[in-house]
This record gives sequence, C-alpha cells and structure tokens, in this order.
Amino acid sequence: MTLAFHLVILLVNSIIANVAGWGTASLGLNRYRNVLEFQSQSSLALAMSKSEEEQERKVKVLGVCGGIGSGKSQACKLLVSELGCMTHIDADTTAHVVYEPGSKALEEIAELFGSDILLENGQIDRKKLGSIVFADKAAMSQLEHFVWPHVKTVIQQRIQELRSNSANNDKIPVIVLEAAMLLDAEWDDLLDGLWIVTTPPEMALDRLVSNRDLSTEEAQKRMDAQATRRGVGNLAEEVENGVVTCVIENKGSIEDLTTSLEEALCDPTAWTNPPVIN
Repeated sequence: MTLAFHLVILLVNSIIANVAGWGTASLGLNRYRNVLEFQSQSSLALAMSKSEEEQERKVKVLGVCGGIGSGKSQACKLLVSELGCMTHIDADTTAHVVYEPGSKALEEIAELFGSDILLENGQIDRKKLGSIVFADKAAMSQLEHFVWPHVKTVIQQRIQELRSNSANNDKIPVIVLEAAMLLDAEWDDLLDGLWIVTTPPEMALDRLVSNRDLSTEEAQKRMDAQATRRGVGNLAEEVENGVVTCVIENKGSIEDLTTSLEEALCDPTAWTNPPVIN
C-alpha cells in the first residue's frame, strides 16, 4: 500500500474515534486546558512571590542608639524627614503599647514598683518611674528584662509589615530603629547597620536640662546610669569588634548633623548590609 493510502486510513480512524468519543475527548481537552491554566497561575504566583521576597530583602533596618541627650532622636527624625528613609520606629514609644492601661504588663510593672507609679487615668507616670529606675541599677535591670522581649516582638511585627508593603514606596529602603539599649537587649540580630550618636557630656547635660525639664542633678544621674551601656561606655570596643558600623558625632549645628548622616547613609562601610540607594 502507498503512503498516501495509509494516511487516509489514519485520518478516517481519527474522525471515527472523535465522533464516537466526542464527550470523552472534549473532557480530556478541558482537563488539559485546566492543567495549563493552573500551571500558568502557579508560575505567575511564584514569580510574584519571588519578586515580593526580593523587594522585602531590599529594605534594610538601621539601628541608631547613643547615650541620653546625645541627639539620637533628632538624628532619626532627620534621616526620615530630610534624607528620605522610609520610617522611624522608636522603641521607647513602642514600649507604651506593651504597657497600655489595663494590660497584663502594666499590672505586673505596678506590682514591681508600686501602684503609685500610675496616673489617675491608669497610665504610667514615666517621670516617677524614671526617677526610680535611674537611681537603682537593679530596678532598671528588672524593668528592662521584663519589657524588652515584648517590645522586640512588636517591633519585629512592625518591620515585617513595612517590608511587605514596601513595593510602591519611593523612599530610601531603610527603616530607622531607635533604641538606647539596642545592644544591651541584644537586638542587633534585627539590624543591617548600627550607628552610635555621640555628643560632648556638657552638651548632653544642657539638652536634658533645657528640653526635659530636669534638674542638673537629675540629668547627671540619668547620664551616669547609662555610662555602662554597651555602645556608650565601651564604644571603642564595639567599633573594633565590628558591632557598631558607624559613629555619628553630634557637636555642631543641625546642618552639620544632617551632612554627617547623609554621608554615612551613602557609605557602604557604614553598614553590615548596605541598602541600594538610587
């Protein structure tokens, strides 16, 4: 038989099979289409997931700490308002969430230090609590080791939320995390860089008296209480060990501070994992 004859036979058999089993063939075709559609959707979802993960990895966390009165809060605000970083997380403010009125944490803090540290509205009298813990290292240690783990959990959740929603953010991909006790609390595992803001003691003392309504004696007591903090009392050691990635000297004008911050922001050596800044 010729090749043409065989081809005709095959064509006829194919037509008969399709007519006889049209429903089955149609079902098979639909299933095939569904598989293709599922594979396509899965590939798209995987690509989007990878893209989102890459975007999240681009967002870095910069830790900023320093002694009381050093100007670290002002530095953090400048990083966001003047230099374009994404946002500023203040650990001290975040701690307020942990001991809101009616919270279990607040009850336990009141048990530790007495109910007279509470205001009439149920909130903590921070000035009164501060006068207790800054005068007693053991009391400070008690408070910190109780509060720190709770605060870290809230901060981690906030960082993840910011990273997840960073795709359409046109800011510099840096979250600024301010905490006086970043190293003491061992939060450096959250960071891609750690900057310490320093200032001459007399300038720090003047800021505390002028800006926080403290007496000179009370301000000095608070400065002395932080003298043993990691990154404050042993700054040279932390720099040498590579824990602190940059030191920002704050002893001039706001313009001087802004310039120092901008230079560090763009300097890869001021980071453990530097951000990509376009």
